[in-house]
Amino acid sequence: MKVILDTDPGIDDALAFILLRAMPEVCLQAITTTHGNTTVQKCTDNALKLVELLGMQDIPVAEGAHEPLVKALSVAEETHGDTGLGHAVLPSAKIKAVDSNAANLIIDLVNANPNEITILCIGPVTNIALALLKEPGLRKKIKNVVSMAGTIHYPGNATPSSEYNVFCDPEAFDILLRSGIDLTIVPLDVTYKCLFTKSHVERLAGAKEDIRNFIDRSTAFYMEFHAEYQGIEGCAINDPLAAAILVKPELVTFRDYYVDIELHGEFTTAKLSADHFAATGKAPNAKVAMEVDVDGFMDFFIERVKTL
Repeated sequence: MKVILDTDPGIDDALAFILLRAMPEVCLQAITTTHGNTTVQKCTDNALKLVELLGMQDIPVAEGAHEPLVKALSVAEETHGDTGLGHAVLPSAKIKAVDSNAANLIIDLVNANPNEITILCIGPVTNIALALLKEPGLRKKIKNVVSMAGTIHYPGNATPSSEYNVFCDPEAFDILLRSGIDLTIVPLDVTYKCLFTKSHVERLAGAKEDIRNFIDRSTAFYMEFHAEYQGIEGCAINDPLAAAILVKPELVTFRDYYVDIELHGEFTTAKLSADHFAATGKAPNAKVAMEVDVDGFMDFFIERVKTL
């Protein structure tokens, strides 16, 4: 499976990097970075460090959007720390990002591999929106997009009603929803059931030491945030679930919905709306993960990480 990883690392993004490295079924074509959990410059730096940690230096890393299409830039350093990786410290990367920007690299790779590439978006979708705005015909050549995004019934984690990735660039997500691309959405409804705790860290005792230490130190910060701000024990590892279903879709139960987004609500800007009962009469435009096998996913994540 050919995959482009579009990401804003970010602690849970970093865990998705690790899981993808442990999924030989996935052939990563590129890593593209965007604004989101922190600035795009820090996200690119983190991506390069993670690539070196995981021995993936053959995969090109391209820096992408510095800001959203319309709204002001948001960062979440209270969630992910000043560097974006919590308490974890990685050596400075020796490798550099490629010269091509993210949107152009997406365009080039999709054109070179028509109907073969899945784009895994685990941050704001600004890069893919820019690619579609630059080359509208690209929508017919992308195999599918899997996006960790939004919330259907679960409370928002950016505002009372919106999830952070969508909140960062709602106009970009609107473009994706209206593109006609085969779209899978992995919302907070399932990811916030997947709480990674100290007991899960302990189960990684047999994993490669530098990877286990990174997971321990990065998620320690994430757990502190969840406890202080959300009253949650453990941390929601949102992005690894979106990565896992690339090869193990049976971990979740999907529903086909027509999904729309509120762009101008007084209280609900960036809220996704799923048409459960076909009230709009519009055909579904997304497959939405609504239930998850939590233990199955946690076992899958831990077992795969221990293979590295």
